[in-house]
Amino acid sequence: MAKVNVNSALKRDDIRKVLESQECPKYTFVKMLGPMEMQFEVEDDGTHGDLANYTKSLIKKQPWGAALFMRVLNDGQAFTGQNI
Repeated sequence: MAKVNVNSALKRDDIRKVLESQECPKYTFVKMLGPMEMQFEVEDDGTHGDLANYTKSLIKKQPWGAALFMRVLNDGQAFTGQNI
């Protein structure tokens, strides 16, 4: 089980719905880490690679996703690509 943090000023409810609707990997909302940052627990079978990048790609595939400014990180990372 991994944790992924999604930070976005807009479309938080829509992002949450998209992620929680996924079957594999399975996203479960944990809590708000701040006014704009959501935390999810992610159960994955290991086939989706880096979960931060995979999560970001799921959001970007939405009709509104390409115009959305957001940050998606594995819990414990300060920036994308950093070792945890």
